[in-house]
Amino acid sequence: MLSTTQKVTGERIHVNTLCENIHEERTVLLGTIVYHIVLSHQEDRLANDVGPRYDRSQMVASFCCPRCGGRHFTRKGKRHRFYTSVLGKTRLPIVQVQCSVCGCRFCPYKDQIGLAFTDRISPTLKRRQLALTCQISYNKARTFIESCLGVSSSGLTIRKEIDKEAEEIRQMPVTAKDEIVCHDSTKVKAGSKERGVSIHLAVTSKPGTKRNRRKRFLFLRTGSAEQIKESLKVLKAKGIVHDGDMDLSGCAPLLQRCLWHLVHQLKHFLWQDNLPFEQRAPYVKELIGILHRTPKVKQMKKKYRSFIRKLKVNGLIQSCIHLRNAEPEIATFKEHGIEGYTTSPVEREMREINRRVDIGVRWSVPGVENLLLVKMHMAMNDP
Repeated sequence: MLSTTQKVTGERIHVNTLCENIHEERTVLLGTIVYHIVLSHQEDRLANDVGPRYDRSQMVASFCCPRCGGRHFTRKGKRHRFYTSVLGKTRLPIVQVQCSVCGCRFCPYKDQIGLAFTDRISPTLKRRQLALTCQISYNKARTFIESCLGVSSSGLTIRKEIDKEAEEIRQMPVTAKDEIVCHDSTKVKAGSKERGVSIHLAVTSKPGTKRNRRKRFLFLRTGSAEQIKESLKVLKAKGIVHDGDMDLSGCAPLLQRCLWHLVHQLKHFLWQDNLPFEQRAPYVKELIGILHRTPKVKQMKKKYRSFIRKLKVNGLIQSCIHLRNAEPEIATFKEHGIEGYTTSPVEREMREINRRVDIGVRWSVPGVENLLLVKMHMAMNDP
């Protein structure tokens, strides 16, 4: 620390210059402090296990030799290992001992103090890398980590951490028993198909204490319709609110069609029925009135069936079929008093998925699924 302050004491001291110098040398300064703390801690433990330095009495250690199982040792200096954390790359000492029986040399405390071979990158640094990569590209995340923390990494290393974290998330048990699940999907530019693949997302949502709602991530995956249905069945949810793109019969006792999607999709089917644009608005407005402004369920269903007959009489067959298929699921929220009749809790997450993925490149299917899985899990389930 003295070497850093001496840079500025020869001239006029300016707080800005002082802070910048300390920030530039933070790895050295804090690394020196950590070095002495780690060394002192090991020396204290070694004094209890081996005895005071230069003392020839043989004490029985709390650890044993990995080769012969002996418990009498002598000091044999120290080795050094590099530990990468939010402080940067720090050189840390590990004390060595030698077995008095077989002569084996080893470091007895490296695992306990976190310097085992597989634990030389701090969990906090890994989480920060993952959090950054969920928002920006791999290379930008690498650049930001290097400029802000002074830790060099690579896009490939961060990608491997994303894949590892995604696999751990998949192994976590997930359930939504007696809860209402919101399910929706969106297309992303990935794989070999021209239009890409569908990303399916399922969350639960409850009213929060603030304006935004509390959401809990359940699953995110690509795959066939049957695979998505199996994932939904495993949740054992009380009900599912969905957009109607898939037949989810049997996935939950209660199914509610998203009323916003039902109206929005009608516009598409009216187009398929070759209805001129200026003539579509009255049909859309009438359906909105039936779904949102009819308080009683029986009256709502009666008006809905009458509207379907009207479409059929006017030759709008595709629109008629669309609404008829949705009829059993339009009033579940009123009949059973469940929370929610739109997929709006998951729609905001869909926009976030599109923002992160739509960067002008074509992703691999496993790559985009792993990245979005980690992103959604960290956004909704992490404290």
